[in-house]
Amino acid sequence: MSLHYRPEIDGLRAIAVLAVFVFHLKREWLPGGFVGVDVFFVISGYLITSLILRECDYDHFSYVRFYQRRIARLLPAFIFAASITVSGSFLIYSPQDLASTGANLVAATLSATNIKLLFQGDYFVLSQDSQPFLHHWSLAVEEQFYLLFPVTVRLLLRRTPVYAVSGLLIITSMSLIICIVLTERVPKLAFFLLPPRAWELLAGSVLAMLPAIGAGHEVSRGKYLPSIGLAILALSFVAINENLAVPGYLAIFPVAGAICILSASSGTASASWTFLSWSPIVAIGRVSYSLYLLHWPIFSLVDYHLYLHSSALRLSLKLGLTFVATYLCFALIERPARQCLGRQMNRRLTFSLLGGTVVLFVASGTWLRNHNYINAEASSVGNGGLLFNEHGKNGSIVLMGDSNASMYGKTMIRIAKDVDLRLNIISVAGGDPLPGTERESGNIWNNSESFIRQVRPDYVVLACNWGARRITDDPHRLAVALDQLLLSARRVIIVTQPPRLPESATREGRRSGARPPFFEESEDRHSREQSTATVRTFQNSNVSIVDAAPRFAAQDGGILVSTEQLGQFFQDRDHLSTAGANRLHQDIVEALLGHRQNYSPKIR
Repeated sequence: MSLHYRPEIDGLRAIAVLAVFVFHLKREWLPGGFVGVDVFFVISGYLITSLILRECDYDHFSYVRFYQRRIARLLPAFIFAASITVSGSFLIYSPQDLASTGANLVAATLSATNIKLLFQGDYFVLSQDSQPFLHHWSLAVEEQFYLLFPVTVRLLLRRTPVYAVSGLLIITSMSLIICIVLTERVPKLAFFLLPPRAWELLAGSVLAMLPAIGAGHEVSRGKYLPSIGLAILALSFVAINENLAVPGYLAIFPVAGAICILSASSGTASASWTFLSWSPIVAIGRVSYSLYLLHWPIFSLVDYHLYLHSSALRLSLKLGLTFVATYLCFALIERPARQCLGRQMNRRLTFSLLGGTVVLFVASGTWLRNHNYINAEASSVGNGGLLFNEHGKNGSIVLMGDSNASMYGKTMIRIAKDVDLRLNIISVAGGDPLPGTERESGNIWNNSESFIRQVRPDYVVLACNWGARRITDDPHRLAVALDQLLLSARRVIIVTQPPRLPESATREGRRSGARPPFFEESEDRHSREQSTATVRTFQNSNVSIVDAAPRFAAQDGGILVSTEQLGQFFQDRDHLSTAGANRLHQDIVEALLGHRQNYSPKIR
């Protein structure tokens, strides 16, 4: 059972999506455009509650029917956008970034992007051109709300409508308080999670329920409410910015603006209402979901691939590709699929499509993650982490360390095949592989040492962010590690750190016009050279040192960041890409062959 169509709601959707679109296009143009997401939350809460109330009035509400409509509305465009995103990522991204895309595909499919991002970084400072599913955090919040809200409102409606509204107001107030408190103390939790965001959706829900208790009729006749609402939204888009404490109490303003517009009577005679009902604005609102899904991955892929080209070219491609993809998605996928899958007779097809999509996308995303970024889970270290070339005939080798070791994962797999060695990768990104720490990650050393003692490999390749391990101040940690490892392994090969990129050498810096030569900042260079010097003191007949830095020394004395033939050598400021790691392939092989001359492997 559908609701009476209100074109001004699509107009409000257009305002929200265009604000987000402009913010993502160039933040300086609309600093607070990201609060368009808050407007979407209010609209969603209002419409979902209105639909549930209408069906309850006619005693037609069904949870199965409710979720069928949600699937029909959201899934087809998601399938299209996700497929386009992964295909583009496969063609353009480095293996590490393709792996990240795979992991984020899984999170987006399971409506958990907001939770994943909690452990990944700040929304405003992530390497955004390599995060094409970043914007799915808001969709995850909404979808989590859809799972919980129908049951909640149905339970509240078992009593009187006044009781239901009072219950929602209490929950809304609690959520708002949580939002304000968390924004001050743990901003990421406030930004990404449903509990501190729920009040925005519930504000729309309460507004939808007011007529059920005979309230809201007088205020809904307010002639000036649309104008007030648009003014509040315009002020929010301009005055709020990412450097303020958001969402917090500042989110009250875009929410209030949306409430003003939604609460006014449809067709109110005002210039603002005429604008919101203007057919071009309504048309944008109708395609807002497809536009929201597609604009960000297109922006990311264009910025990533064309970071050395002009901003005018990138801007033109972003606009053109987004509008074409949005039209195709809405006209050919979203609208016809919603009509088909929304029919009751197609209920089985709808839920089957959901199940098939979850299985396919989760499996595909997991495969992309595991085959493009080789990193062990901390829990698997004691059992050997990841195993490659299991039947190698020339001995065995173990790669251990932190993320500075995992970045050599694919390179080590090639080396293991070239030299025909059995390879175990027990490196853990974010873990501490050295002894002498009381932190939880200290278990990684214990488990690593236990595994190496058990298998007694010929070689151990050890790579770390040596500066972060503070071995210059405390070389005893590395000394203890080497003493223990050499009791079981024939030889240890230590890989030093590559130079750390300056901000100007990142893709964002180069998009802004920075060009070589790029020089390591003096403090970073001093720290790296100190740690390398400390590592070199451990070189002996059983310990070889592979120095990474010389492989990235440019002729102009700066850092060799990329070449036209091989692409980018750095994944980020602190880590090498697969192309960069491969520059040490021969150095590591020579460290091995210098002590095993009785065979001649084919080196690529």
